[in-house]
Amino acid sequence: MCFLNLIGNSVPVERINTYLVGNCPIAVDILRLDQVDPLISGNKWFKLKYFLIEAHSRKIRTLLSFGGAWSNHLHAMAAAGYRFGFQTIGIIRGEKPAKPSAMLQDAERWGMRLIYVSRADYKKRYETEYQQALLKQLSLSLDQLMIVPEGGSGEEGVRGCEDILDAGSIRASEYDEIWLACGTGATMAGIIRSAGSDTRVRGVAVLRGAGFLKDDIQQYLSPAATRWNLELDYHCGGYGKTTPGLIQFILEFERETGVPLDPVYTGKLFFALKKMARSGGLSGISRLLLIHTGGLQGRRGFREWAT
Repeated sequence: MCFLNLIGNSVPVERINTYLVGNCPIAVDILRLDQVDPLISGNKWFKLKYFLIEAHSRKIRTLLSFGGAWSNHLHAMAAAGYRFGFQTIGIIRGEKPAKPSAMLQDAERWGMRLIYVSRADYKKRYETEYQQALLKQLSLSLDQLMIVPEGGSGEEGVRGCEDILDAGSIRASEYDEIWLACGTGATMAGIIRSAGSDTRVRGVAVLRGAGFLKDDIQQYLSPAATRWNLELDYHCGGYGKTTPGLIQFILEFERETGVPLDPVYTGKLFFALKKMARSGGLSGISRLLLIHTGGLQGRRGFREWAT
């Protein structure tokens, strides 16, 4: 079983000619991680890769993780479990609805066992006592199961994200800046670690009040890694929230370029670029790489793309 062969060819990089940056003389490329795999898509594959490799090497056959009803991470983990022969368990925040989300329906179809817990209990997910009770409920021990942090974060997840630029045959030094949407900070930390000292990495936080992510990112970096910053003002109301302007932008961008975006992560990244171009915030940038981190399956949670 070789997890490293999921990506047979280099991840494509596309140059886009778009009104996105207005009159700014900037060459914009997109690293299309959304095309990594039909199911284990985007940055989620990279965040899961070393967890899968470690579980396989330790002969662990069951993976457990946490997330909400529209978790891209749980969706990818369920698909990976189905593909590579792991049992998967998802601890879901909130009571079981009458009809699970499309993402959780996919996960169940791929064999993931879903356990719904109250929001109060969900907050305890990293507490030792809670995890021990969970293992007892599942009749499993820690040598039979691997607990993957929510979102695939942690050192293994960051390490996997260090491989993203190589997957696209990207030489970071050819770009002035690399931008990506930021949820937990693990992907951004991996990109910073692999980008070197010549290229600034800019994250666009998709959460309201995400200043805490700066410490979450810094914990994975050396003190010498200073060429990065986190934009906090482009969340459009918070995680999973949208505005009419954001939706209109995504639809127009797709018509113009043919590149699909999701309204939770990548849509906000590209929308932030448009806004910063209009406000004069792109000075000093002549070549820019945007990382499309996938998440397109989550569009089904919004009426504009519901099927």
